Amino acid sequence: VRVEHAFAALKGRFQSLREVCLKIWTEKDMKVTIYWVLCCIILHNMIIRFEEEMDDTIERSTDWA
Repeated sequence: VRVEHAFAALKGRFQSLREVCLKIWTEKDMKVTIYWVLCCIILHNMIIRFEEEMDDTIERSTDWA
């Protein structure tokens, strides 16, 4: 169930993942898909970290106001 929720979150953020299952016909397609999903996971984690850092920055800047 957790994996399904994780893929749903990724598909919500990265529209290109919505039709991935329709495009896997060969072993090469599978490898490309694996790398694509891995890239999306890495970007997703980077975005989360960036958003957290931005929240901290905004909190610090409002402390001075």
